[in-house]
Amino acid sequence: MRIIAGDHRGRAILGPADMETTRPIIDRVKEALFNRLTSLGLLRPDGDNETWSAVDVFSGTGSLGLEALSRGAAGCTFVDQDRSAAALLNENIETLGLTDRAQVVQGSALAGYWSASLAPGSIQVAFIDPPYAMMEEDEQRAKVLAMVEQMLPIMERGGVVMVRTPVEVSCEEVAGYDGPATVDYGGMRLHFYQTPLDVD
Repeated sequence: MRIIAGDHRGRAILGPADMETTRPIIDRVKEALFNRLTSLGLLRPDGDNETWSAVDVFSGTGSLGLEALSRGAAGCTFVDQDRSAAALLNENIETLGLTDRAQVVQGSALAGYWSASLAPGSIQVAFIDPPYAMMEEDEQRAKVLAMVEQMLPIMERGGVVMVRTPVEVSCEEVAGYDGPATVDYGGMRLHFYQTPLDVD
């Protein structure tokens, strides 16, 4: 696993021990994801993104959030309950010299308490990457989408939440967001929810 763009382009990062279970996003899809964020106006092509902040939920060892920080994000909050993943994530953060812009919360993403420290409207992009098995089960998927709804207060107007699932899984609409717009890449599907730019 590696960073593909930005200040730390080409730097290797530690990945999860079980790559098959966690299914990290491959470079081609990661690039397409960040290109989409740029096209939506959430990232500047010149990398000048000092006011942009992210959350990486079910982060594992932090591939998406670390990519965001490399591309100039002001900060990223990582959330994962797995102790070994959190240890590897902290090692990645230290190796890349990003400790001043990264916050790691080891605990249940679905509990939602992790968002209490984040200011209202402070997050432009949220990466939600649960285990595939969770998203394939209706009740668990509903809990993940309920968490997305609960995140609405911390999202900036026009902010985007990306939820990844297997390609055969469809995600329902979430109150307060437009979408989801979906894009398929091989065996995975990315669902994009966006908060309205204008609120009545």
